[in-house]
Amino acid sequence: MIWGILLCCLLKPAAGFQTQERLPFFHGHVFENSPTASKVNGLSIPVRRINAQKWCPVSGMHFKLYGNGSEDFRAFAHHKRGNILLKTSRVLDREAHSEYLLSVGVCCQTCVSESVVSPVATVKVDVLDTNDHEPTFRSADTVHITLDDTTALRSVVCRLQAVDADSGNNAELTYMSVPNNGSFYVVPKTGEVLLVDSILGLPSKVTFYVFARDHGWPPLTSKGVLVTISPQRWATRPAELTGSGRGARWPRALLDPGTVVFLNVSEDASVGSVITSLSPSRFPSAAYELVFPESESSPVAVGRDSGDITISSRLDRETEPVLELTVKIQDKRGV
Repeated sequence: MIWGILLCCLLKPAAGFQTQERLPFFHGHVFENSPTASKVNGLSIPVRRINAQKWCPVSGMHFKLYGNGSEDFRAFAHHKRGNILLKTSRVLDREAHSEYLLSVGVCCQTCVSESVVSPVATVKVDVLDTNDHEPTFRSADTVHITLDDTTALRSVVCRLQAVDADSGNNAELTYMSVPNNGSFYVVPKTGEVLLVDSILGLPSKVTFYVFARDHGWPPLTSKGVLVTISPQRWATRPAELTGSGRGARWPRALLDPGTVVFLNVSEDASVGSVITSLSPSRFPSAAYELVFPESESSPVAVGRDSGDITISSRLDRETEPVLELTVKIQDKRGV
């Protein structure tokens, strides 16, 4: 008697479970911007899989789509192959709707709402990206920078960042500058603008455009950002030296003797790079001499006639993080 009761308890939920059959699932894709009536690729629903005759034993079977965005597709039966296919009913945009999760319903005789029997399959459609958006910069169309002429080599002057509304390779960007110049370099992967050569003595500003290009096909290029960099070799002279309440513009090389000037230099700066220049000096005709440290042990050299301080040997921050120099400037006229 006890065994009979247990058996009835076990069979009842099992029978209920069999009445809830899982709907077959199908997956396909279509490229955005494809023309209307484009077939959904990779998606073919065999009629035998959904057992349509179970719902409509007489002829006149039709199919209808349900779900968010179902109006963007239409379902039809391929009678020769016995499959159900999907086609687009309009041009799709991946940025607006990247995927669809739809249900396929069977209609008998006509597809009015009350004649739909039940959903018979679940369909997912992915909208794949095409390269239809060009990169755009977040910054303004023009960038103007005033840069100290003693800025360390390989310093990041600025960073320009662009965005692309596409995805995948279509959204990967490479940055470039036009025209190329010897003083500044644009890092292709990051858009950083680096100072790679000394700008001492440049008589005018440096101007170039920065572009971003994606990796799609065909590749698209952004509008250029005009970058203007003006070398600044003037420092503000202390007010007490000018006799007025406001600081005056004064050449760095004309500062009074004993003034300490701090310069930042990258340890990766190449040998032969000009760090700064002491010319023009206080004298119409001057000679420059490195007093400390001695020239044999110093990693920098001072041009006797030009006053340029250049790197003569490789710098090592771990060994010598700070280097103090003393330079004597002498009037060649003997005054």
